[in-house]
Amino acid sequence: MRNILIFGATASMAQACIRMWAQQSTAVTFICVARDAQKLQAQVTDLQIRFPHAVFESHAVDFACAEALTQQIDTICKHHPQLDQVLLAQGCMYQAEDHLTAAQLTDMLDVNVASVAVILNALYAKIATQSHTIQIAVIGSVAGDRGRKANYAYGASKAFVACYVEGLQHRIALEQSQVQLSLVKPGPTATAMTAHLTATGKKLASVEAVAEQIVKGMACGQRIIYTPKIWQIIMRIIRHIPFFIFKKLDI
Repeated sequence: MRNILIFGATASMAQACIRMWAQQSTAVTFICVARDAQKLQAQVTDLQIRFPHAVFESHAVDFACAEALTQQIDTICKHHPQLDQVLLAQGCMYQAEDHLTAAQLTDMLDVNVASVAVILNALYAKIATQSHTIQIAVIGSVAGDRGRKANYAYGASKAFVACYVEGLQHRIALEQSQVQLSLVKPGPTATAMTAHLTATGKKLASVEAVAEQIVKGMACGQRIIYTPKIWQIIMRIIRHIPFFIFKKLDI
């Protein structure tokens, strides 16, 4: 029986990954964690109908509360001492970053920054010495590769994720742990968070296409997963534009 733990399980990317994993396995348990208990339960009920061979658990938790997150991880690891895969898919983004309130900024940092660090710190302490391979993926963003006026607060939160994950990857390598840690960097994807971009007619990647690359990338232990792959080239170019030119570009 495979055990797959998903944080931010109500997110579109997480749901698409769950469906793909459920189609691949005949014996799998999904431990689904999210903030919105009502939405989570509705989605878990639907998934259970679609995939009767799988087991689905739902756990509601406040991602802004480090103590609650840590306790939730303790509880899950006691009931599931052997985890096979973990996906961190929680995320928060606001449209008008030049008018962010203090509450919105705090919410974004709690979800995108603090919760990721708390989860990885607590989880790695429990699984670092496991003898079997465990695959973990954290969903970041190409927005974290360079600060831009359109979303620099969101981008900064994802830049933290990238740096934290890379540091933990370094630690894992030095400790020769069996943990495989991947950082996912999606480009603009058609999700609820980007509905304002879809409304303007911008072409975005499909959630299913992104989820497929996440699932495949995790399976082969890929360290960084740009999805769609073209974004690796795009962001390499953007990162290397000198600032005296970059500051004139409306991107």
